[in-house]
Amino acid sequence: MRIPFGSIAALVGAAAILLASGVGHAELQRVEAVGIYGIRDAMRSRVIPRDEAIAKARWEGVSRVALELIGESGQGDALGAAGKTPVESDGGDRKIPSAEASGASESEGPSDDEMTALRTALGKDVLPYMRSYRILDDRGEVPVLFNDEPSVSMEYVVVVEVIVDVDRVTSALENAGLIARVTSEGGGESVVVELIGLARYEALEVILAALRTQYGATRIRTIEFSRERQVLAVEGPFGPDALSAKLAGFKDSRLVLEPVGIDSEGRRIRLIGRWFPKAGAPAS
Repeated sequence: MRIPFGSIAALVGAAAILLASGVGHAELQRVEAVGIYGIRDAMRSRVIPRDEAIAKARWEGVSRVALELIGESGQGDALGAAGKTPVESDGGDRKIPSAEASGASESEGPSDDEMTALRTALGKDVLPYMRSYRILDDRGEVPVLFNDEPSVSMEYVVVVEVIVDVDRVTSALENAGLIARVTSEGGGESVVVELIGLARYEALEVILAALRTQYGATRIRTIEFSRERQVLAVEGPFGPDALSAKLAGFKDSRLVLEPVGIDSEGRRIRLIGRWFPKAGAPAS
């Protein structure tokens, strides 16, 4: 199949939009995090303060998303001995741990036990939970704002934009038992839907709308997104066989979906899609 360059560019751009804004729950989440590294003179020859500050910002970004997921799951009591970590709105789409609700002061945040449990779940390296990061503001070495340690008078400060892979964080928390594995309203786990052959985002939009409005999908997450192949995790009151049959019978003059594989035990289905756009538009 020959795909016009414009269609490929549009699909790549749409993929970025889809991943940034999310389908149901976003796969990627943008976080602005501050990294602060207290500089000890004795350590200057052993570490690079800027790199240490960036590493702290990366951890801050990923851990904030993890704490939000734990709070939203209602299982915060699994995170250390201090009990549930409530969340409250920060005035935008993000949520932050509520220190007042957990009995801590505003500056304390999660307890040491909670953060230990979180670090154990995520491991020492948080790079696998990120898609990218970039420095928004490199403030360099500045005098310490709160001098809790006499040996530290200067600190390196950076503000970093972290793009967090929410699905990978979710998986790590599930494996550690900090949140429950998500199940659909019908009592089963999500069905993985693999779509082959659709190179136009318009076609995917039609499928997503049908899943939500016609077939009762309660949550849709993007697992993979590439040219002519999209993989979705779809939750709702259906199993793989039922969902495959529903999609095979989907009625739209522009779109034909043909099931080519069902793995009932693995809860995975595969469909080939053919898109017939309106007259004058390139087909895919």
